[in-house]
Amino acid sequence: MDRRSFCRNALLLPGLLAGRRAFAQTHDHAAMTAGDGEFNPFVVSDHQDGFLIAFVARKEARSDVFFQRALTGGGFSEPVRVNNRPGDGAVRNENPPKIAVGQAGEIYVVWASERERWKGDIRFARSLNGGKSFEPAIELNSGAAGPAVGRAFESIAVDTQGRIFVAWIDERNKKESDRGAEIWMTVSEDRGKSFQPDRRILSNVCECCRTALATDPAGTIFITYRTVPQSGPMFRDIGIARSSDGGRSFQTSIVNHDGWEINACPIAGATLAIDSAGRIHVVWFTQSGETPRLHIASSSDHGASFSKPDVFDPDQKVAKHAHAVVTRDNRLLIAWDDTNGGPIVKWGLYDAGRRSMKQLGMQAGASYPIAAANATRFSVVALQPDRPEVFRSIRVLGSSSR
Repeated sequence: MDRRSFCRNALLLPGLLAGRRAFAQTHDHAAMTAGDGEFNPFVVSDHQDGFLIAFVARKEARSDVFFQRALTGGGFSEPVRVNNRPGDGAVRNENPPKIAVGQAGEIYVVWASERERWKGDIRFARSLNGGKSFEPAIELNSGAAGPAVGRAFESIAVDTQGRIFVAWIDERNKKESDRGAEIWMTVSEDRGKSFQPDRRILSNVCECCRTALATDPAGTIFITYRTVPQSGPMFRDIGIARSSDGGRSFQTSIVNHDGWEINACPIAGATLAIDSAGRIHVVWFTQSGETPRLHIASSSDHGASFSKPDVFDPDQKVAKHAHAVVTRDNRLLIAWDDTNGGPIVKWGLYDAGRRSMKQLGMQAGASYPIAAANATRFSVVALQPDRPEVFRSIRVLGSSSR
């Protein structure tokens, strides 16, 4: 692999809806490109001045998870394979491998493997040497020796005590008559050497929309998901669950009652960011009314209630797949994709207090963006169909970006 690039292929333009079924649904990850290439980029800050990247490389129908470090002087480190078992990765549009960084610089990667189409296990590997190598991967879900079931849309967070929380959507208990799936979670208290037995924390969730997991400075855990009511109209609101006891119990609330009713796979989960003041910010896709929209809302009471939704991009057409992170000055760096004669990625800085967005840039021919920020720079990665490399932007957050 060329060390200068970490994704050489792209996925099809994300469709608005897919996978219609009358009652129970199965995972639908939208149309995915066939053939060889490098897919599903994900980026995080290394908590210093650099960025860490994970992606899936597929060659001759075998998918593997790779890690790279964005070098401060430009370019990227040599890619390192994360999974010790060859072919243990999976190409999935809204479900890239995730990275988290520990208190001492440990690098944690979690991803969904496949034993059958969209069915498999949640895998985890750690590196204690800065990403030079990874220890053998482990399964986080119980039942890995049994029949394959749908498990995907994993998310990971590390709290101030160094505890690792991993959650994912799980269909092990799903019956044909069930509308939704469940979210299961596991926790590590020894830097990822071992994990507690996984357990169900939420039910009646959309099985084709990603989760987002975060912790605040007080150690409260938050997770966002899209709901699927057990009965009645199929409203697909975004829910948020919070736990102040280390994930043993959760309280839930709805970010906004959108009134979007659809019996299909939205394939668009929410993004979650928590600033240094403890305010929670959620960005999500909805199609209530005639026009599909990305909205943002904030909470100052630990997710019990949220502000009125704001449409931060008035020019959006079919905007989806947003990702948000907090910058050093408590603004939000948001990246999202849209359509304008083809796929396009936009990104900008959002001031929640003023409810104002300053758009910083855009890239045509790109989709499924992921954003990251550190004290001086930010990074945006996204898939590009018409170029051999994934789009990426590493810029300085200075006066020119304000």
